[in-house]
Amino acid sequence: MKKLLLLLFSFFLTNIVLSQPADMLNEVFNLKYLHVGDTYYTPNGENPNVAFYELPGSYVIEADGIFNTLNAGANFDGNTVTLHSYGITLHDCVETNCYYENLYFYEVLKTNNINSKTLTYIYNEVNGIKYLTLTDADFNTAYYSTAPNETPNPLLFQNWYLYKSEADVGNPTFYTGPNPPQLSIDSNLSYTGVEDCSIISGNLIFSEGESGDEFILQSRNYNNDESNCTTGSPNYVLNELEWGLPLRSLVYEGNDGIDYFQYEYFPGFIYYFRNTLILSTPEHQTSNLSIVPNPVSDKLFIESDLDELNSVIITDINGRTILSENTKNLKEVDVSNLKSGLYFIRIESPSGNITKKFIKI
Repeated sequence: MKKLLLLLFSFFLTNIVLSQPADMLNEVFNLKYLHVGDTYYTPNGENPNVAFYELPGSYVIEADGIFNTLNAGANFDGNTVTLHSYGITLHDCVETNCYYENLYFYEVLKTNNINSKTLTYIYNEVNGIKYLTLTDADFNTAYYSTAPNETPNPLLFQNWYLYKSEADVGNPTFYTGPNPPQLSIDSNLSYTGVEDCSIISGNLIFSEGESGDEFILQSRNYNNDESNCTTGSPNYVLNELEWGLPLRSLVYEGNDGIDYFQYEYFPGFIYYFRNTLILSTPEHQTSNLSIVPNPVSDKLFIESDLDELNSVIITDINGRTILSENTKNLKEVDVSNLKSGLYFIRIESPSGNITKKFIKI
């Protein structure tokens, strides 16, 4: 009996190991980004991928890069897969981002010699989308999912000049003159930011979020030379951007023919850019606006000398939209159904936008 139980247990374990990758077989996983060393890299318009297939008694891997294709045998063991017997096409790659293919193939999927390479894999499925990561012994990682690769709005790729910022409950700050803080975003999602004597640079990771495009700043570099500061000390507007924080963003062409770009890195903390300079302060600002009572239990009243309000948006401390009203000239908001706690109310008008904080009791 013991031998029979041992035999059945051994058979059961064998089937777990062999069937473990079954759900991820015959699926094409799109490469979302690479983490090599201390830097994150995004495909940016290309479509590298990977797929595992089962052959009689074995598995194989096929991976597309930019111009070339990698294939190899694959042996699964628990949560690892060992790749061996590599084959890689040798087509000339003439694109500017061919370095991405080299990172993908030679830093993550294989070694620089003919040796086999063992990778740890993590696989899961959420809401019908399958996710996969492959990580080597040096923690170089490829991140995949079966969701199609999205691309940012091409309007994003230009020079942007900061003209306004909002910070929590304070009044908005306007930036005028010939040298406001500015960002330059390239089509490969690298960026450079300049403000007075300070410079930041790095790369972005792009994803399509529920409330608009989202970016994550990676490999940020910061440099400033106080001896060249025209104001006597460096500014830190752009340097407030934290490494690894998701930035909810919006880019669009305005009715005035000017392109606009804005991002929010924390509820109520928003930067507004345009692709042309503003040389003077707007005549009307939203700073002379208040909300009463605060704290509030029933109705929140908006007191402002503005002739027109476009919309009111209330979010919780996690940035989730709780209420949205697009009625023009709205001067009161019913918040009686909100749970007790801290909220942000964003009031938008033709003259600008402002975010205030209030407490629901």
